[in-house]
Amino acid sequence: MKKLSFLLALLSILLYSCKNQDLLDPQTSTTLNKESTFADSVLTMRFMYGIYSDVSFTFSYKRYEGIFAGTDEGAGEGWGTLSGPTQPFVMTSLGTMNPTQTTPYIDAWNIAWRNIRRSNVFLGNVKNSPLKPATQELTMAEVRFLRAWYYAILLRNFGGVPLIGDKLFEPSDDLNIPRNTYAECVSYIISELDAIANVLPIEHLPQNYGRITKGACLGLKARVLLYAASPLFNGGGVSGNPELKALTSYPDFNPDRWKQAADAAEAVIKLNKYMLMEDNVTAPGYGFSRVFLTRVNTEYVLPGMLAPNKTLENRLLPPSRGNNTVESMPTQNLAEAFGMIDGKPIVDGGPIAKSPMYAATDPFKNRDPRFNYTFIYNETPWYNNTTGKKDPIFTYDGAARDGYNVVKNSTGYFWRKMMSDNSAQNGGSNTDRCFPLIRYAEILLAYAEAKNEMGDVNTAYEQLKLIRKRAGILPGADGLYGLTAGLSKDDMRKVIQNEYRVEFAYEDHRYFDVRRWKIAPFTQNQTIYAMKITKTGNTYTYAKVVATPSGNANHVFVESNYLFPIPQTEINRDKSLVQNPGY
Repeated sequence: MKKLSFLLALLSILLYSCKNQDLLDPQTSTTLNKESTFADSVLTMRFMYGIYSDVSFTFSYKRYEGIFAGTDEGAGEGWGTLSGPTQPFVMTSLGTMNPTQTTPYIDAWNIAWRNIRRSNVFLGNVKNSPLKPATQELTMAEVRFLRAWYYAILLRNFGGVPLIGDKLFEPSDDLNIPRNTYAECVSYIISELDAIANVLPIEHLPQNYGRITKGACLGLKARVLLYAASPLFNGGGVSGNPELKALTSYPDFNPDRWKQAADAAEAVIKLNKYMLMEDNVTAPGYGFSRVFLTRVNTEYVLPGMLAPNKTLENRLLPPSRGNNTVESMPTQNLAEAFGMIDGKPIVDGGPIAKSPMYAATDPFKNRDPRFNYTFIYNETPWYNNTTGKKDPIFTYDGAARDGYNVVKNSTGYFWRKMMSDNSAQNGGSNTDRCFPLIRYAEILLAYAEAKNEMGDVNTAYEQLKLIRKRAGILPGADGLYGLTAGLSKDDMRKVIQNEYRVEFAYEDHRYFDVRRWKIAPFTQNQTIYAMKITKTGNTYTYAKVVATPSGNANHVFVESNYLFPIPQTEINRDKSLVQNPGY
């Protein structure tokens, strides 16, 4: 573990860098030549760790370098305080993306291609290294996974892309490379994962924690196949042009794709390696909170490695905990997706009846315990460096430091998820966390979703009960953890979709989920709301209000935004590339 963290810290001396260059360009510069790099076992391994170093580059707040905002703000989960019209999350929120304004998506294109090239350099040269044959075989499998991971990022963001295999381009090569179809890209990624799954270990030695395992390989396969089975890609492409449709989805619907996704998720389950991190004894849902604050745990299928840090605490906690500028805050829209501790929602109209426990006059009481570990809300206790103990954070209108009228663009909430209440920007301890790139809860929900779409609603019930039990939701007299008995497939689908929203808030899922489900026109054409609390004496009054500034509060979804555009510079450079529909 320490060894990996050390190696990941050596990014300043990475051997190959394609940044700010055409990533299919054969003339990419190097700081050391291939011969000297792969003649040395330490440099060879360091090169591989360089490919690892970008594995979490799209995750949540990390997606846009320099600002703490990402797809969460574009999906209405978060409210970015940097509200200019060219901010990437504003463009994804307001439907103003275009191929020339690249900030919302350029890193997803450039960094993925950079690492695909790095992977090919490694795979083409590692056999010349002094590494032992067994180590060569293992590292090649790891790098093939990483290459598949970066291709999967491209596929999720852009649809079909050029598949270059193991090719390393030379100056004389023809660089006009057409896009492969969506089906071809899925097939390639799955074939790569299948080829290496049995080479990869179930787990590495403790000092190598964070390196790719068989579970990570099967987990990525499950995710790719789940997306491929989903309405947007399973024959539901948004273009009537046959060529464009083939580039961005399968041409026709095939229900068997749901079975493929279910089988892939089940393969991870059958490894008997992973389990939900559960602790409802310390406090309801406490295990859910510990997942993100425990480096080595039973739930991480693929962790994105980090050294102990206070990165989130430094940028997202309220001013009273040391931050002058809070760059993202959760929305009331997201808060309303969380139900009560009885597992029932706080609103009417869905497949599960509204909870009798909810009271609008005391909206934070008896909520789904995941609510308490996702949001900082009025009177949440948190480490205070001034007093050295946990004091309440006050968010009501008029509160001195963190009040609704004081914090710029306040939503009445601050993020808590993935953060430690023993830490603040101006004091406390570092947090021992990793990025949850793939965790076991995703596998269980993917299995539930795929099985439900196959008509096996009972299996979906069982997976949701596991998720909700770990969350600290009460089982109820019927043992259904708030679920209504006898749900239809359509109603269960709605429940599953909301469970994704609650379980994976602020984890880079929602933006892509609503698109793959093709519900974005209904969920993303929305007004963003805040919670404004006023205090009279010792009494609080709660009001749902439009978030400010109001010009960005009315989110817009346009059909072209199901996928990101391919950068216009790439279209101009490679005349064989075809732009995505609507751009």
